[in-house]
Amino acid sequence: MERFKEEWERYRGIVEEGLDVFLPHEDEYPQSLYRAMRYAVFSGGKRLRPVLTLAVAEAFGSDPKLLLPQAVAIELIHTFTLVHDDLPDIDNDDYRRGKPTVHKVFGNAIAILTGDALFALAHKVAIAGSLPDGTKLRILREINDALCHRGVIEGQVADIESLQKEPDYEDMLFIHTHKTGKLIEASTVVGAIGAGASEEEVASIREYGRKVGLAFQIMDDILDAVGDEKEVGKRLRKDFNRASAVRILGLDGARRKMDELVDGAIAVVDRVLGRRGWFLKEMANFIRERTY
Repeated sequence: MERFKEEWERYRGIVEEGLDVFLPHEDEYPQSLYRAMRYAVFSGGKRLRPVLTLAVAEAFGSDPKLLLPQAVAIELIHTFTLVHDDLPDIDNDDYRRGKPTVHKVFGNAIAILTGDALFALAHKVAIAGSLPDGTKLRILREINDALCHRGVIEGQVADIESLQKEPDYEDMLFIHTHKTGKLIEASTVVGAIGAGASEEEVASIREYGRKVGLAFQIMDDILDAVGDEKEVGKRLRKDFNRASAVRILGLDGARRKMDELVDGAIAVVDRVLGRRGWFLKEMANFIRERTY
């Protein structure tokens, strides 16, 4: 586990440096927007998605820094989704990662525009760097599909609409695999594509990403039910009226489903990468055991 933490911090450090390079500085005009963008991005966070991108690329033999622009783009898009998700007309959250949300600090209008700006900047960053143009285009298509081709945005809409009915297992599965899972899945696939993995290998890594993405959201539901609010860093006990895995499967059922997904993800990595995939297997276990 100590080795895993050290590797995570190594990847995370690369991502942090990249974010600082690609984000506008706070002293540029309009300062309110750029302060809000940096506040949103640098308010903490695990950097799980870009770390997955770099780790997958390295597992397939690539220098992870070659994928840094694409990993940064994924984190910018993830942050955009959080800023908008926290808005009063969606989840209406006051805290994110233990800090006031962007709309609480900068107001609703700047928060909306902050999300828009992060989304737009991500597309510029995604085509930066030295990867072949054809690879960049394929990566950009993968990221876009994760957002709005049976992706994050459709999952968010389904989540909102689930409040108006009694959601069932299929509702929960659609929301979780799209609102949360799709971008995690894309993060792994982008790493494989950027490293030049074969089509069969990309398909296998997609399966890994799909499994850990769903497991991650189920663990979020479990933490919402039984986690420590200070450790998690946001308001909990708020998803019982949503399509939560705990609401639909029960706490034990949600844990069993998560275990099944994590074990399946580890099996995929064993099959495709063997020892080279040790970090990805530890990441799956981290998702199973995390408390924040």
